[in-house]
Amino acid sequence: MTKSHANAPVDRRSLRTRTALRDALLELIADRGWDEIAVQDVCERANIGRSTFYLHYPNKDALLQGGLEDLQAELQRQTSARSDNASPSAGALEGFHFALGLIEHVYEHRKVLRGMIGRRSGHVVQQRFREMVIRLITDELPVSTGNVPRGAVARWLAGAFVELLSWWIDQRTQLPPKELAVLFNELSRSALEQRRVSS
Repeated sequence: MTKSHANAPVDRRSLRTRTALRDALLELIADRGWDEIAVQDVCERANIGRSTFYLHYPNKDALLQGGLEDLQAELQRQTSARSDNASPSAGALEGFHFALGLIEHVYEHRKVLRGMIGRRSGHVVQQRFREMVIRLITDELPVSTGNVPRGAVARWLAGAFVELLSWWIDQRTQLPPKELAVLFNELSRSALEQRRVSS
């Protein structure tokens, strides 16, 4: 018990440091684009020394990946809760439960995440984000996807989701997050049902 008390402040301090670094990275992506960012830039924006940075991450790629993994874990927790609480009357939200949580997260942080999803983010950031969406979709995808490989379906749906999200952000549409989630689930359900019928 003494050991856990001793470690608690260190863990909280480490969490604050990681959060500050990830927030700084997102802000810089929005301001400059991925390719123009160096570790020193992140440290200066977060007001954290380079030696402290390297205690947590070997490079900016690992920092980006760590942030996305944390986001994915949180969305999976939300997905589990939504799945447990889902009712037959949930309507069009029945489908990919991660969608609403991710869309709400993007909306809440739209000023910085616009840079992450948009053109300035660069290929690396867009690819990492898309890979996270593929994993989230794969977790919820039906075991059987007809005569089309499951991995292909997951990638196709992820591409559709990211493009829909990009459109929503770029157009600054007034469509609420819940309605966008409904739209994605309606479109994806239609596509999946067509695959079942055709197979």
